[in-house]
Amino acid sequence: MNYAVLQKTLDIPPVEKIEQALISVKGFTRIDAQTFANDAYGILVKNLSAEQASGFSGALLSQGIETEVVAESELISLPQTKFVQRLDCTPEGLRIYDPLGRSFLLEWPHICLIAAGCVRMTDFRRVERPSIGTSDSEGGTYETTTIYNVEERNTHLLLEIVLSRAILRYSVSAENFRFDYLGERRTKSLPENFKLLAQDLTTFAPDAMLNRGAYFLKQNEALFPYPTKNAFFEEITWLLWRMKREGRI
Repeated sequence: MNYAVLQKTLDIPPVEKIEQALISVKGFTRIDAQTFANDAYGILVKNLSAEQASGFSGALLSQGIETEVVAESELISLPQTKFVQRLDCTPEGLRIYDPLGRSFLLEWPHICLIAAGCVRMTDFRRVERPSIGTSDSEGGTYETTTIYNVEERNTHLLLEIVLSRAILRYSVSAENFRFDYLGERRTKSLPENFKLLAQDLTTFAPDAMLNRGAYFLKQNEALFPYPTKNAFFEEITWLLWRMKREGRI
């Protein structure tokens, strides 16, 4: 059975304290400390043996960092998702549209978690480069096109809506979303429209758990950055685990 070491809070532990803790744990080096700190969004490390997890947790406690050792089977996997490009926030509920324009109304109490964030991700852009080739047999030339993918690091505005008991989630990518329901409130700024959507969701579903990104938008603060997609989703996993422990799902 594999184990994970989870943070008690979402405060990122100091790298130097993680380094000191790792000295006494087999299978790790000081270099791993920076990796753990960079990705400390609730789950410090996974895929450990019971001995490794217990040793690391105890060593962190000696550095003043409280953690908890959890069997990975206790963590709630992210539920199956459905990508949506249109939602309407109404007092009666969240109206969700499928690609064919059909809709249904989801009552607000059925939403248990809302997560939002400015997430840094790896994208691949298709590039076509024309070139001139030479025919060996006839000595003529011809045009050809070379197609290749260019790797880029970009930020994306992502939003996740998780339903009660974590049975399903709806995923929104701002760049593919229609903000028609905003009406006269709609602006030419994609981040501003995204903020309005998140604020509407958190207002209509006040009992839903919020990740840091959604919480800060609710407070009308800046977009919260996540260094990787993994960090964004690990924070959601950590929040679902907390909700499970509290009997909320």
